Amino acid sequence: MTTKQKPLRILIAPNVACPYDQRMVKELAGGFNRIGHYAAALSAPQSANELVKMCKSFSIDVVLQINRTRDPDIPLPPNVRHIAWFQDVFPETLDGFTEGFNDSDILYALGDPNVLGLNDYPHCYVSSLFTGVDQTTLDFKCPSNVQNLDFSLCGGLPHPVKLGHSIKADILWYFDQMIKKAPLMGKSKIMWLIRKLLFGQLLPVNYVPYSALLAMESIVNSFYRPLRGELDIHELANAMLNQVTLHADVFKEIPINSSPQHSNKLSMLVKPHTKHFLGRNDLKAQLVRYLAGESSFFQPNLTSAITRAISYFSQSYPRIMDRKALVEAAAKVSESLELYGPGLSEHEFARPYFKGVIDTQDELLNIYCRAKINLSNNTHGLGLHSRTFECMAVGGFIFMHESPHDHKAGGMLTSFEPGVHYGSYTPENFTEEAARWLKDDNGRRQAGVRAKSVIHERHCWHHRAQQIIDDLNR
Repeated sequence: MTTKQKPLRILIAPNVACPYDQRMVKELAGGFNRIGHYAAALSAPQSANELVKMCKSFSIDVVLQINRTRDPDIPLPPNVRHIAWFQDVFPETLDGFTEGFNDSDILYALGDPNVLGLNDYPHCYVSSLFTGVDQTTLDFKCPSNVQNLDFSLCGGLPHPVKLGHSIKADILWYFDQMIKKAPLMGKSKIMWLIRKLLFGQLLPVNYVPYSALLAMESIVNSFYRPLRGELDIHELANAMLNQVTLHADVFKEIPINSSPQHSNKLSMLVKPHTKHFLGRNDLKAQLVRYLAGESSFFQPNLTSAITRAISYFSQSYPRIMDRKALVEAAAKVSESLELYGPGLSEHEFARPYFKGVIDTQDELLNIYCRAKINLSNNTHGLGLHSRTFECMAVGGFIFMHESPHDHKAGGMLTSFEPGVHYGSYTPENFTEEAARWLKDDNGRRQAGVRAKSVIHERHCWHHRAQQIIDDLNR
């Protein structure tokens, strides 16, 4: 494939320095090179200053970053266009989100932007961009041996929440609040030093009371229905915010930490392992501004313990609920089930079937070939992601749940037909449909062949690269 326009020089930066992200940006760069442009993939995300230096040194025309916007304080050279490709959206990332774009930029979401949670669009071009498949994967030859595994499920999970570990710290936290509210002396420097001495080694920065975490967990368990692909992160976030606001007097002293290097994993909130003491700000005032419609969430660059906890329970925790329901449903059909991925060994429901973390692409593709049914789920219902594409690319059989978003960008029905290219299920008919497909060797094989043809025609990395070039030329 060739292009008639002047070749562009494109720099691509991953979200994190992990093998999956590195392989993704490397293959996208290869897609650009295949259609006549020059693209380089970085092995790790870079600071804004480093990006500016590289743009100048290598005469870069376009910078593409995964899950990143421009840095408003350190602008790229004037001639450089920016592409932000968001594959994960958390409520806490959205306040001030639109300020990180120029009119000439492009914002992509991994599926329908609204469904993914991007509910405030910047004044630039916004669209959907999916992952792709490389030629090496398409050329992969499945072993000729008979499939010897009924179900496989490949994909990592966030760490579980160990709520019970925070009860003792809860008592300390409330005691600290009582001391702070003591008349006259409560906010004095001397009292601050005493509190730091008493609690600084025992309470984490950004501590969230146990009762608040239990309330958040209860809300998600009540509102979210697993394996239906209908997650609305804002619905859950608003419900949790309302719960917190009901007890605003209790939570108004929860600290807000402006340091961006702190992890957003909830384990940071409930494990007393940091030596830093609590900084103090007024969360209640920010909640009031949110409820009055004066801000879409909390203030920019101020990430509090509460916001990170809400982000975890609105986006990550439903993933765990989905996977638990899926594993339990499959185990009722057959004990021939293998799970692979980071974080799975920390979840009790996954341990009996956990087989390790996959190190190479060939190992992953072999599992897709070995399994009669490759289980799949997506909290938002946007099934067109790398696991789906790569499994189909080697002729594997995907088993995906239905979703009200199936017809939207990123939904399965925009590229594939159930019963023709993959198997479809609901929580109610999983057992019946799984048992039927396990018996239908020829049907699964034919579905895999037809799905692979669609991947070859529409879902390779050079297709994604060409889409980006076309969008840049709009």
